[in-house]
Amino acid sequence: MERKGNDIELTFDWAKLENFNEGGLILGKTKLTIKGISKEKFKVYFDGAKWRPLTDPIDFVNSCQEVANTEIDEELKQIQLDGMYDTEKENYWIEWSFNYESCELEWNSHVTFTEWKEGKLPND
Repeated sequence: MERKGNDIELTFDWAKLENFNEGGLILGKTKLTIKGISKEKFKVYFDGAKWRPLTDPIDFVNSCQEVANTEIDEELKQIQLDGMYDTEKENYWIEWSFNYESCELEWNSHVTFTEWKEGKLPND
């Protein structure tokens, strides 16, 4: 992840694209570029389902260990990312949601979900 002001670029080793005509695609190396981030909200969970606000500022870009889920609502121009967040003191599950002006998803290779279940991998 790299953040520059209100823009961010995320690079994934692979991604699953759902709700697509082919029934889902497994993408090879994938880049998500988001511009004009606003209205950021964080929910931080610890010890299972309990959540609490953090007193320290969140450096999601440098401390997120793994993005587990990404949901994009193109009509409302909202994104939610969640995954593990690590501080020197504790580990947390974090949900980060925000609005955006534009969003672009790029990949070089893919296989259908059916092909992936049969063992075929995207080649980058």
